[in-house]
Amino acid sequence: MAMHGFSRHSGSGGGGGSGPVDYFIDDQYRDKEEGIWLPRDPLPEVIEGDPALMVQMIDALDYKHKYTSGVLSFTHGDTEKLRLSGLSEAIADINGRLKEMLFSGIAPEHQHILIVKQSHLDRLELHYVLPRHNYEVDRAWNPAPPGEAKFRQMDALVDFINVKYGLDDPRDPLRARATNEIEWEPAGKKATRETLNDFFKEAVIDGVINNREQLIDLAKIAGFEITRIGDNYVSMKPPGVDKAIRMKGEIYDRQFTSSAELTDTKTKSAERAAYLAKPAVAERYKQAVRERQNFIEKRFEKILSVVRTGKNYSETQKFNNTKRGDIIKIRENRSRNFADKLGNPPTNNNNEVIRNDDFGKEADAIIARAERVIYNTQQSATKASRVLEAGTKISQSAHTRVTNPTVKSPYGTPRSAPLASVGTAGLAISDVAGGIAGADTGDAESDRILTAKRHEAVESAQRSATRAKQDALRNQQKANDDLSI
Repeated sequence: MAMHGFSRHSGSGGGGGSGPVDYFIDDQYRDKEEGIWLPRDPLPEVIEGDPALMVQMIDALDYKHKYTSGVLSFTHGDTEKLRLSGLSEAIADINGRLKEMLFSGIAPEHQHILIVKQSHLDRLELHYVLPRHNYEVDRAWNPAPPGEAKFRQMDALVDFINVKYGLDDPRDPLRARATNEIEWEPAGKKATRETLNDFFKEAVIDGVINNREQLIDLAKIAGFEITRIGDNYVSMKPPGVDKAIRMKGEIYDRQFTSSAELTDTKTKSAERAAYLAKPAVAERYKQAVRERQNFIEKRFEKILSVVRTGKNYSETQKFNNTKRGDIIKIRENRSRNFADKLGNPPTNNNNEVIRNDDFGKEADAIIARAERVIYNTQQSATKASRVLEAGTKISQSAHTRVTNPTVKSPYGTPRSAPLASVGTAGLAISDVAGGIAGADTGDAESDRILTAKRHEAVESAQRSATRAKQDALRNQQKANDDLSI
């Protein structure tokens, strides 16, 4: 069976992105029962994303809650089913469905996530973490907002996966059990609990058990030691097991006391089976995806109407939909890992991690951004040249009107400017040096007006040129930053 759970951690307690990332890819894990660190064999496999980049992206956020993480977990039996049907292809499909649900409504080029496969417990676990930020609109975003909707939507995803691959249903009333401990328990204990659950479920279906008291009696006859009984659970030690196992679910509840309850439980199980009919499951999955998409598009409606218009957006969509990268093995030396945080460093930090090589895709994306920045820089430079050219023409025109008037001035006949003060471009030498030559028409008022007009024209051209130059410098700096990543 596939089961999903969101982590309660979000970076609010400190530690940043290194907390979940180090836990995902560390080559050792802590056995809580034994209190020791054991090697992960096989090593974690990075399915998508880059661990170092994810840490940087999370740490760059100035929010209290910086990330959301979770896990898709499968039992040993269902992991074997996936392996027989093609584990790599199944993982790729499941990851695609997970991203479709999490990022519904967000453009593909802005879907940043780290997905890591762990199988050292002899079963498949897919751990993921993503920043709480919508990079398409540059706004804070929580993929698991408060409320029950997120659980219903992820249940739709889990049902879809279980039905598609023929896996067991974790919410079958005859199979119900606690799910909040699934990622912390050793494989042996989980396999034992599943075996016990199947045993008691068959006893209920066959009519051997009609209430919880009969279930406890059957357990004792089978050699189990009952260690504790609660309102909704029974803890027992199977033969040869030192630690008790807590069994939870409807048939372990104290209210399960009559054949009527048995009939009700069977009825609920039959209703659950009808609920998991393929057409119904597919429709609930599509509806959950639409709900998440509508939430994003409504919340960021105004800014999305701006960023998703124009030719550049469609070109970017086409570029990012191109698949790139191969699965390769790399060896990396990390200065520290998850074990260091508890003061118990492992003996070997030379970790081999299987990683999805997204370098080609990332490099192409950086080059594309750099090309756009260079194009914008060239456009800004061209605009600056046109502004300077226009300013020069204005100054030349003003100078020509002063030195060679075509209409007799009402203020008297102007005198020609001295030749020594005129440059080759038709501007006064003081203009070229950054100043403005005074008008010399022979009339003080006329000189004042013409000089003021020339000042205004040249200052306007200089301001426009300065702004264009600043835009070009900013674009060039952005291009340099992208190429240095």
